Amino acid sequence: MRPVPVGAAAALDVVVTPEMTVRFDELGPVHPVYATYSMAKHFEEAGRKLLLRHLDPGEAGIGRSVSVEHLAPSWVGDALRVTARCVEVRGNRLTCACTAVDADGREVGRGTTVQAVLPEEVLDARITAPSRRRPTG
Repeated sequence: MRPVPVGAAAALDVVVTPEMTVRFDELGPVHPVYATYSMAKHFEEAGRKLLLRHLDPGEAGIGRSVSVEHLAPSWVGDALRVTARCVEVRGNRLTCACTAVDADGREVGRGTTVQAVLPEEVLDARITAPSRRRPTG
């Protein structure tokens, strides 16, 4: 991984859709607002957008952790800017502080993501289902 400067950032512009609202597989629709799990996905996506610019050929990134503090609701049609900013690189791990801010400048969420960088073949071996791995020997 090429160096990621502390403070480097990447952003996503998101418009809340009905698919991003709170719905559970078993329980169905719950609240007509931006779901915390959708925010977590967008935090991870913004962090990955930052990481991709710094990967060397043959490297891949994978999420290690995500934390989200959901501060205020957002409704279908609301425009959000989701930003991931590098706060630390330690070994093969990139930690980003993330925010989601609405069009009025109101912070609706904050959190962190951590991604690990591995050689592609190592990651592929780890995420291939055991039944799909080629026999060795």
